[in-house]
Amino acid sequence: MLGRRAVAVLIAGWTLHPLEARACAVCIGWMGGVNADWAYYWSALLLTLLPFAVVAVVAAWVRHAFLRSSRRDAPAQPPGTTERG
Repeated sequence: MLGRRAVAVLIAGWTLHPLEARACAVCIGWMGGVNADWAYYWSALLLTLLPFAVVAVVAAWVRHAFLRSSRRDAPAQPPGTTERG
């Protein structure tokens, strides 16, 4: 059975292997090409804007729920009358 040091050395050797260390998760196996720069641009833009979109959707849902509950709690008016304030 391997000792803790041997396992640590094996893991360190595997993670520091030159081919593994120089390859990024996106580029491995990618041959490049004309559209490579646009792919990086759009993916970075999407990942940058995604948190704002999630916050906007949650805020819209909360606003919708608030307005829906306030309409339900408001007293009903007879048809043909207007509210004067």
